[in-house]
Amino acid sequence: MKYFSNITAISELSESEGVFTTAQAARMDISRDALAHSCRAGRLERICHGAYRMSGTQRRDTDELNAFWKLTNPSLCAWERKRQWDGIAVSGTTAANLQQMGDFYLSPYRMTAPARINTRNESLSFVKREIAERDIVWLDGLPVTKPERTLVDLCLDCEDPSLIIDAYHDALGRGLDIQRLKDLVEENSKTAKRRELMRPLLIALGCD
Repeated sequence: MKYFSNITAISELSESEGVFTTAQAARMDISRDALAHSCRAGRLERICHGAYRMSGTQRRDTDELNAFWKLTNPSLCAWERKRQWDGIAVSGTTAANLQQMGDFYLSPYRMTAPARINTRNESLSFVKREIAERDIVWLDGLPVTKPERTLVDLCLDCEDPSLIIDAYHDALGRGLDIQRLKDLVEENSKTAKRRELMRPLLIALGCD
C-alpha cells in the first residue's frame, strides 16, 4: 500500500510544483528511498542534487533554474514563497533573457538575495542586494526582476554597456516604466563609483 501511496503523492506533488525538492517530498511523507526507486523505475528524473521532475511531463528551459531557486528554501512550496516574499529573485542576465531583453544567455544563472548565499555550482551565482517585491514579476513559477530592476542590475554587474542599451530599447518597446527606472537609477547612483556604473542608463534617460 505504501508503494502506491508514494506514487500518488509524487504525482500530486509534481502536478502542484512541476519541479520539486527532496524536502518538499518529505513534507508529504515521501522518503529519499522512494524517490530513488522512482528514478530507477523511470517515473522521475533527477534535475540536480535534491530536485526532481516527473518523467514524461513537458520539459522547460527553466527547469534547472527552477530547481536552483527552489533549493534556496527547499522545504517551502512555490505558492508559500509567493505569498510571503523572501527577497530571492532571478536577476541580471538571466532575468534579461527570460524577458527577451538584449542578447543575454539564460545561463550561467544569476540570482539576487538579501543575505549572502555561497555556491560551488559554476552555472549559478548569487549577489547580495535588496530587491523590493514591487520590482519582481512571476514568470514560469519564478520570481524575476522586472525590466526596470533588471536594467539597473545589469549595470551593477558591469555588463557590456552596448548590450545594456540594447536591452533598454527592447524593454522600451514593451512598456518600460520610465519613472520607476529613473527612481531605481537615482537610488543606485549615490556614490561616484555607483554613478559611473549607472552611466549607460543615465545617458539613455538623458540624466547624465
